[in-house]
Amino acid sequence: MSALMMHSFKLGLSGSRQHSTVRTAPRCLPARSRGSVRRSCRSTTRHVVTMSANRQWILRNRPDGDIKKTDLELVETPIPAIEDGQVLCKNMYISIDPTHRIWMSDAPQYMPCVELGEIMRAVSIAVVEDSKFDGLAKGDIVSGIGGCQDYFVADGATLNKADPSLPPPEQLGPYSMIIGLTAFYGTTKICAPKAGETFVVSGAAGAVGSMAGQLAKMAGARVIGTVGSQEKADWLTKELGFDGVINYKTDDVAAKLKELAPDGVDCYFDNTAGPVLEEVLLQFNNNGRIALCGLINQYNTDKIGVKNYDMILMRRLTVQGFICIDQLASMGEMLEVVKKGIADGKIKYKLDIQKGLESYIDVVNMLYNGSNQGKLMIEV
Repeated sequence: MSALMMHSFKLGLSGSRQHSTVRTAPRCLPARSRGSVRRSCRSTTRHVVTMSANRQWILRNRPDGDIKKTDLELVETPIPAIEDGQVLCKNMYISIDPTHRIWMSDAPQYMPCVELGEIMRAVSIAVVEDSKFDGLAKGDIVSGIGGCQDYFVADGATLNKADPSLPPPEQLGPYSMIIGLTAFYGTTKICAPKAGETFVVSGAAGAVGSMAGQLAKMAGARVIGTVGSQEKADWLTKELGFDGVINYKTDDVAAKLKELAPDGVDCYFDNTAGPVLEEVLLQFNNNGRIALCGLINQYNTDKIGVKNYDMILMRRLTVQGFICIDQLASMGEMLEVVKKGIADGKIKYKLDIQKGLESYIDVVNMLYNGSNQGKLMIEV
């Protein structure tokens, strides 16, 4: 897994960048709900692809604010042959995560940025189409950094065989490093809530936030989440068992937090930064813990300094930023806890599966307009 994440940054295929498009009507069923999975399709420009073509999203510009149609280009290139030790894979599901917006930027970050002219990076679940690597054969399901494209070639050693007992989409969701391990490590290892403590999580209806809150509930904490819609608030309280929810769009965050946490806050799992963080800082108890997971409030805007920073000193807080790829040693423990939690009905989740590689720009922007419901991914 570490080789996968640390040595497969620049996946690309050689060949022509020429492409053609044709406007067609969508050829899939209307959006519908089926249990905890939402599958949707979008009316968009559809690219005509032959069996010998590979569609790839290429980064053309550094986004300024929201990701625009001109920031990326969908092109076609030939499907390449593989060499000894390599595997040709066809993407099945592409994970759509807030970190995509970070990778498009040239600001300092935890991995090399995607350079202009390169294929947009993404983690994916794929099926092996051809293999010259011992241990992987045609038809095997694997995970890796497959990029935003139909096909990719990778060194076999950088891929991980998928768990045959689990549906492929779930392996980008609760059982994944990106979602499961992130929520598990930040909650149990950094925040480490004790029974009776108050645990607040921002972006609480997202894939990571909702799991973090449920893990805190399993530890006996009082859990409060922040969301941006009543629908998401209802899901947290009525289905996931959150003790309270703050709608940051309609509630007075400071007043609502005081109401829901009259004895103060002990743990904060931060997915957003911004105004919610600033209010939570004011209501911390001494020796509180903050797991800094994400800054989605600032990815599309100018970075602004944190107000109430002095409360870190005054309340003797511990603040730890963390990245899931650094915590692979906890992967086995996470899987054990999460599988049991799901089997026991203590962990519930949503998958938001959008149809079509061509919809990538619209889908990734769902993360920033709040229209996604749970773990967002594209079915290729």
